[in-house]
Amino acid sequence: MNTEEFRRKLRALVEEYIEDEENYSDDVQLEINTTDWSMDIADPENDLPNCDYYPVMDLVKMSIENPGRWEPDEAAIESLAAEYVFTND
Repeated sequence: MNTEEFRRKLRALVEEYIEDEENYSDDVQLEINTTDWSMDIADPENDLPNCDYYPVMDLVKMSIENPGRWEPDEAAIESLAAEYVFTND
């Protein structure tokens, strides 16, 4: 895993959430397993060991081009990715 791959995975999950947001609660979490770097969209009740959780809504913003639609917040994704250090970079 490297930082760029990590960012791509984060963005892909945010896009997955946006495409299917009606199937998730407003407080759904992004789950990052720090053991194997797997990621998933998780129920906010999850609290698994070796996992970090972040509200998915913190990683989206309202689209300027398409009012009423969400889009990935690149600055928020970048900020979250910066919290992790990968030795493969």
